[in-house]
Amino acid sequence: MKKHKKPDWKIWINNKKECGFWLRTYLKNKVLRKSIDESKLYMQKADHNLNFANWIIEKHKDSIPEFFGKETFYDWTISMYYYAVYHAALALVCRNGYKSKGHSATLCFLIHYHYHLQESIDKDDVELIATSLNRKDFEVISFSKELREKASYNVHESFEKGLARQSKEKAIDFVNKIKELLNL
Repeated sequence: MKKHKKPDWKIWINNKKECGFWLRTYLKNKVLRKSIDESKLYMQKADHNLNFANWIIEKHKDSIPEFFGKETFYDWTISMYYYAVYHAALALVCRNGYKSKGHSATLCFLIHYHYHLQESIDKDDVELIATSLNRKDFEVISFSKELREKASYNVHESFEKGLARQSKEKAIDFVNKIKELLNL
């Protein structure tokens, strides 16, 4: 049976060779390509998304109920938190001299370079990444993406305040880790 059927970050975590295959595929198809370092701009976008999502969460205390009644916008906050996480991930990709045009390609790059090939950066960075960016962080990206997709496309999914707050906590933690890794 042949591997490589479809991209799967869970397989990439455990299989460096499979991750490398997909990385080469993304590079060949120019989903990943060389780029200048615009990591600060990506982090500004991550902060922008966090700030707006946090503002919407706060507005649920008074303004939104006054204006919209029982209607909530937690689904939108979940999407904004996902994009904060995603833009932070793109900042890390960009710091390494690449630009990504796809979510799976971004995950593949991060797993390959910051999980499997830690020797490609200096010792201090390796230690920081080893203690900061681990399997759990890749799960945060995937979790956030899944929630964002549900929030965007599933009309039957009920999003509670607690789920939005959980997304908020994970997004803030992840963005702060990336800021630390990038020394921003």
